[in-house]
Amino acid sequence: MRGMMLWGFVLCTLGMHAQNAQNAEDSTVVNKDPFYLQLYGGINKSANEHLPWTEFSEYPWALGAFVALGREVTPLWGWRVALRLNHNKSRNVPECESKDTWGWNNTGLFADATFDVTDLFHKKDTAQHKFNLKAFAGVGAAYTWGFDQVPLSYTHPYSRSSKLLPAVMAGVTATWKLSRHWRLGAELSHTLFEDHFNGVGADAPLDMRTNLKIGLTYLFYKKKVVHTKPVIRKVKLKECPPLPLLMPDPEETKLRQIQGHAFLDFPVNETVIYPEYRKNPEELARIYASVDSAMFDQSVVITRISLHGYASPESPYSNNTRLAKGRTEALKTQLIRKYNFDTKVFQTNYTPEDWDNLRGFLIDTDTRKVKGEFWYDNKAYVETPEVPDYVLSHRNELLRVIGRNIDPDAKEELLKRVGGGEPYKWLLEHVYPGLRHTDYIIEYKIRPFSVEKGRRLIYSHPEGLSLEEMYKVAMSYEEGSDNWLDALLIAVDRYPNNETANFNAACGCVMTKRLRDAKKYLQKAGDTRQSRYVADVIKAMEGDVDWRLENKRIVINRDE
Repeated sequence: MRGMMLWGFVLCTLGMHAQNAQNAEDSTVVNKDPFYLQLYGGINKSANEHLPWTEFSEYPWALGAFVALGREVTPLWGWRVALRLNHNKSRNVPECESKDTWGWNNTGLFADATFDVTDLFHKKDTAQHKFNLKAFAGVGAAYTWGFDQVPLSYTHPYSRSSKLLPAVMAGVTATWKLSRHWRLGAELSHTLFEDHFNGVGADAPLDMRTNLKIGLTYLFYKKKVVHTKPVIRKVKLKECPPLPLLMPDPEETKLRQIQGHAFLDFPVNETVIYPEYRKNPEELARIYASVDSAMFDQSVVITRISLHGYASPESPYSNNTRLAKGRTEALKTQLIRKYNFDTKVFQTNYTPEDWDNLRGFLIDTDTRKVKGEFWYDNKAYVETPEVPDYVLSHRNELLRVIGRNIDPDAKEELLKRVGGGEPYKWLLEHVYPGLRHTDYIIEYKIRPFSVEKGRRLIYSHPEGLSLEEMYKVAMSYEEGSDNWLDALLIAVDRYPNNETANFNAACGCVMTKRLRDAKKYLQKAGDTRQSRYVADVIKAMEGDVDWRLENKRIVINRDE
């Protein structure tokens, strides 16, 4: 007990010194230890009952070891968690025949608060000092066992059972620096246990252990990073030097395509398109708009129109085959009547029952989609309502039926029986209409355009221009003008992954001092000599490097 009071007085005094040191001088340079791992082994002296300190030399020696993980939170204070194992030799009460007894063990887990004494008294960088001294105090629990063969007393009753007991500990650790990561150390500690582990219920309530351990400490320092102070030119580059743009590769034949999805309404079992029936006026207008967009110029030649019709899975498969094929032909006839297309440009196909998109809807009900990224891509349609629980609860069973490789009509009958038929009724009302659709792809060829016509089309129909034509349009305007920059940015928007388009857009942004956009485009301009030079120009304009001007070119002083 007197030992614990002494350690408490020492730590209290060190804490007061630490507070005074930190308040007195803010400029003190100290280092925090990173995470460290300790592995120590050694000896301990054990005293049980109430043997006086004057008999310390008579305490028996024993063996022990510990492993610990710790870290300093501040240059002075830190924490540590230690797992200790001791194989003990105790001095028995006088009534035993033998004064010394081997054989019982204890394992302890302690949480310690640590205090760096070296950092307290040194005001310079402690990383330069080889010697380090830390004080610590902590609390924990000890588990004791192995009393079966140990006679503890012949005169007092005692228990041989194992125990889990509270404990406290205090001590000091001294280390010597071997390298940046390794330290050789010694630790002296004093531990107090509640006096049950020796099994004798006599007199003193506490039992003490004094431990001396030696071992190694490993510090988990990160790899040293050498920071060099860059040379910053005080004056940024104000005027951009000439940046020659790159001529894009020519596009020999300008082929384009437009894709869409038509949701035409047909009366039950009919294959004739009635232009004024239900939503057909809006759907036909949308289809015509797609065709008109492709035919924006008289020189455009439609090379192919692909139509693929789909029917929903209800009713007999033979009838759905007739409907899918007939309704696809009906749209083909409607387009021929409207635009007088040659029948040779059409390519038609059909799928009698769109099971794939029905499966897709059930797999991902949140996005409500049929094909691609849409369910109904016409916002005029009322979106599919939220899927009710009685459908979601049977989703896996519905998907199993849809995935079966059986006759389509038999599959439909099985689908109607799932969940008593309620899920099928909901799908029939809200999902099946979206399965009755025709996908179309319009492919067309565009002739080359003059720069004068390209100036008009680049804003209305940029898809009609090749990248080379857009470059020529840009070059027809004054360098740095709004129209010049517009042409370069429209080109990269139309061809977002083209390195030449990105390089020219980056140059245009640099020359108009839009440096943030320039760096964005330069990332996709490829690793070329030209793109690296543009990157240097940006750094010089931002003032991040030391630069000079030679023959109207920026040169970075990389040796400084």
